[in-house]
Amino acid sequence: MSEPNRKLATIVFTDIVGFTQMSAENEPLAIQLLETQRTTLRPIVDRHGGEWLKEMGDGLLLAFQTTKEAIDCCIEIQHTVKNVANLDLRIGVHQGEVVVQGGDVIGDDVNIASRSEPFAAPGGIAVTDRVNASLMRDPVYQTKLIGKPALKGVLQEIKLYCITSHGLPETNISQVSAKLDGGNSTIEQEQDTFDSRFAQNIEAPKISSLKIPLILGGLVVFLGIIAGMIFIDGQGFNATLSSTGEKESIAVLPFVNMSSDQENEYFSDGITEEILNYLSKIKGLRVISRTSAFTYKERTDISIAEIGRELDVTHVLEGSVRKAGNKVRITAQLIRSQDDAHLWSETYDRDLEDIFAVQDEIAQTIVGTLKMDYIIHTNDREPKKTETSIEAYNMYLQGIHFQDRRDEDGMRTALSFFKRTVQLDSEYELAYVGLANTYLLLADYGYASFDENLPLAEYNANKAMDLNPESAEVHAANAFVSLIRKDDPRKTESYYLKAIELNPNYATAHHWYSDFLKIVLKDHQKALLYGKAAQKLDPLSGIIGINLAKIQISLNEKEDAERTLKNIIKVHPEFLQAYISLGTLYMSKGRWNESETMAKKATDIKPEDGFAWKTLAEIMTAQGKMVEGINAYKKFVDLNPTSTMALEHLSIGYYFERSFDKASNTIETIYDQTTFSPLANLVEGWILLLEKDYTSALKVLQSSRNGFLGLSAQHEALSLCAQGIIHAIQNHTEEVASIISELEHFGDSDGAKSMVGIIKLYSGKRPEGYAIFRDDIINDNPYVYLYIDPLLDPFRDETQFIELLNLYNMNKNNSL
Repeated sequence: MSEPNRKLATIVFTDIVGFTQMSAENEPLAIQLLETQRTTLRPIVDRHGGEWLKEMGDGLLLAFQTTKEAIDCCIEIQHTVKNVANLDLRIGVHQGEVVVQGGDVIGDDVNIASRSEPFAAPGGIAVTDRVNASLMRDPVYQTKLIGKPALKGVLQEIKLYCITSHGLPETNISQVSAKLDGGNSTIEQEQDTFDSRFAQNIEAPKISSLKIPLILGGLVVFLGIIAGMIFIDGQGFNATLSSTGEKESIAVLPFVNMSSDQENEYFSDGITEEILNYLSKIKGLRVISRTSAFTYKERTDISIAEIGRELDVTHVLEGSVRKAGNKVRITAQLIRSQDDAHLWSETYDRDLEDIFAVQDEIAQTIVGTLKMDYIIHTNDREPKKTETSIEAYNMYLQGIHFQDRRDEDGMRTALSFFKRTVQLDSEYELAYVGLANTYLLLADYGYASFDENLPLAEYNANKAMDLNPESAEVHAANAFVSLIRKDDPRKTESYYLKAIELNPNYATAHHWYSDFLKIVLKDHQKALLYGKAAQKLDPLSGIIGINLAKIQISLNEKEDAERTLKNIIKVHPEFLQAYISLGTLYMSKGRWNESETMAKKATDIKPEDGFAWKTLAEIMTAQGKMVEGINAYKKFVDLNPTSTMALEHLSIGYYFERSFDKASNTIETIYDQTTFSPLANLVEGWILLLEKDYTSALKVLQSSRNGFLGLSAQHEALSLCAQGIIHAIQNHTEEVASIISELEHFGDSDGAKSMVGIIKLYSGKRPEGYAIFRDDIINDNPYVYLYIDPLLDPFRDETQFIELLNLYNMNKNNSL
């Protein structure tokens, strides 16, 4: 006997209405009708990717890989057979396991599909709650509850719905011979007259006057059900581990707004956010961040199993919200992503003002059924609840959206939304967190000065801390301020660690802490761990992916970094930073054509963004293409006329062009605008070094090094190298040894090894210096300005130096 073949599928069962009577009265016509059914329906089933499993008299058993394929096929079938005489069909659809053995198709789920079919109207489609849960993610499909069927021999509790969209008829229960659980007369009670309330024209209350936790208070308690189901599922159903070895993880998909008023979109988003925030505070449960989860908003082309694989989670929560007047219906379902099994689902029909009363009902379910012993919060204290109005929350969410773009327009727009949030609710700490972070990001990306923005960030971070010292977001914002303020690294680190302790699922805290570990503490292996943790929590975030790629580069894992960056572009094809980072990566590998292509792609995507032009300028300049490089630097300045960073990079271009007077004049302009410019200090130090004013050079180079602490390890290494050159020229062997020792703690990608090589050359240790350069080029960690840096002019005509240029794919025909 052959082994049974089991597979998950959406199962469809069809039946011809009145076929038994037709067979008795006109058998030839009945036989002909079966042939007509076969020839009519097979092409439709094939077109939708269905499998024709079995014909059982006048009934058909079909299987599909996805619910959408099955339902679309059934809708087309019903529309087609309207034009076929005597071929009136009822169709039942269920989701579950099919067992194929010895030419037969069996299983509990097959029985459920076949027994659901009688509840469909002639020409209609009946679906089980599992199927309905999938359809709720797509507002194209509308359904109506039929009731709970009495299915003998079936242990599962099933609810049936009929599809009422696409011109399909609604089930009239009085004309159905099959029985509901408790009798067909209870159907109207079971529907609870909720749909009729939505049909009434009721004036909706002002949502902005309601606090989110008050609206959701009772609902949030039901999250205990979800958490309990996850943990019980993990223990009682032998759930497999995720690919990282973690036992439990969940993605909360955006709840679908089923209301006719699209302005309620942020109400449903707020419910999703509240659920996500609650779950994120449960120990042992990895919760995918909002950024990645909301990527799937309005997407109907992907299955739950595919979402589970993409996000690497064991469970997915999805649902919908329908609000009319003061009535709200919230439906949620928990799905095991491995096999698309629906573990739990429930629908809550409530008055907005009474929803808090749902707590007792749901709490009893939690305690009595799902054993909440498995849920442990991060500390014994109940965290202060973040609450605000829907309108303020709307403003805050839009601020986060624009902040994540990381370009000037996006971040300045984010500021306006956060300020509007504060105007609406001056007690909402996350608005102040948004302001603090955005002020610093604007300066960090060169769109503003730290002189101006650091005090603004400090004020908002302190205000947020006063409002809620138990918030992970607040501590992460204060860590950012502490970093820029140049506090003791231990103080800065304490903020990051507190944020992660308060909310281990806060991806931004892991992300920023990994950056701190890489740049400040130079602990690249630990940085990689936290960088990967951030990506696990927010796998589709472009900016978190960029950070991980930079860490991978610092550890010379450049193939991994290239894959990371290409994956970002696949998900976010317009994400500028990915092209910029990939162009820089190719530059380090001597793949100059590809490097230029990436930079030019960035300028094509967003020609108004100065950073794309800066990257192009660096790539062209490094090759000695000075005209193109300087023009690109000038474009950077033109696009950012108030940015000292743009002038700083123009001064670097002039320095590499050997236009030292232009570089010095540009530096003077920078100093007129700001007291903090470590990059201008660096270029000034280089020029003073070439002029042999070593005392002045050392002073300004030390200022440069101090300024770069916590901001750029690469530029910090350049500052140390220039100091090392001066000490080597002056035969200060102890100082040289000390600087080399410091540089050896930097990452591979920061150019630190080549910096040691330069110091070795100036120390008269040519073989050691050239060996370091050669190894760095071979390992894709070269000093990218090898061809043009004036500090290397004393060695440029040496044979070994020329060999380095050839090894790095540099063409000596380029004119400096």
